[in-house]
Amino acid sequence: MDDLNVARPPSPSPQDDNEQRMRLGLEVRRLRKQADLTQGALGKMAHSSQGAISRLECGYERSSGILDGVLKALDPPAETADELRRLNRVNERGREKRRKDLIESTAPWFSRVLELEPQATAMLCWTGERLKGLLQAESYMVEQFRGYGVDDLTNAVTGRAARATRAFIENSGCRYEFLISEGAIERLVRCETANRFVAVDQVKHLITLVDRNPNIDIRLVPYTGLLHVDPDFTIMEFTPPKTAFGYSDVLKSLVTSDPGGLDIEHLYECWDRLRNSALSADRTRGVFEKALRRRQESP
Repeated sequence: MDDLNVARPPSPSPQDDNEQRMRLGLEVRRLRKQADLTQGALGKMAHSSQGAISRLECGYERSSGILDGVLKALDPPAETADELRRLNRVNERGREKRRKDLIESTAPWFSRVLELEPQATAMLCWTGERLKGLLQAESYMVEQFRGYGVDDLTNAVTGRAARATRAFIENSGCRYEFLISEGAIERLVRCETANRFVAVDQVKHLITLVDRNPNIDIRLVPYTGLLHVDPDFTIMEFTPPKTAFGYSDVLKSLVTSDPGGLDIEHLYECWDRLRNSALSADRTRGVFEKALRRRQESP
């Protein structure tokens, strides 16, 4: 029973964690300026983005996944690099907790997807009549979950937002390609059950995602492109070695390149067909801006 009286080190307080993140950010900023680099330049060198570097330097609590790239780009002395990694443990702890909470709260079939996402080097996502969870603005999430009859909206939205953060911020070295049917945007703009704020907010969110993240590409597949399209699917690629994992969140099924798994080549064939019929990035942005004006001007 004596061991019950042994003093245990106190758990870090939120204030201690914030101070540690601020120290990390200030040191990264000092090294960046010493190297005469802008945030944007460092972001490119670190295979990240200007926004991710800004969040790291400002002590943002979800910046765990970009430090290795920053260290490779800045190449500080070994002692300094070790200290930065030590300070970054506060972010790593938070990332691990978010990963665990996210996986435990999802449907069993989807847990495999969430386990693999942080390791992906490329994600190819097709969506027909709705927007992928990774692309959803918070207001869109709320409306969608309400439509599903979800009782705990707060936890549902928090979990989905955490997944987007984990993808776009913590795995910012991944290449994200999204193909969206013209029908998904038309439904968003014309839907009478969603208030004007939701549609406007969501379209602005899509534009902002592309503007702030050079590793995100969003293209629109017009009605005139294909007579038939396949159900929503996503392909995740990993290197090395070159492997792929696919799933359909509409069919709630997995397609893998693992031995004994289903042939993933069919998904690649579908992707190529959709990609070839998609508008360019500039024309897609034009459609988004036109949809935004239509919604803002509608009575």
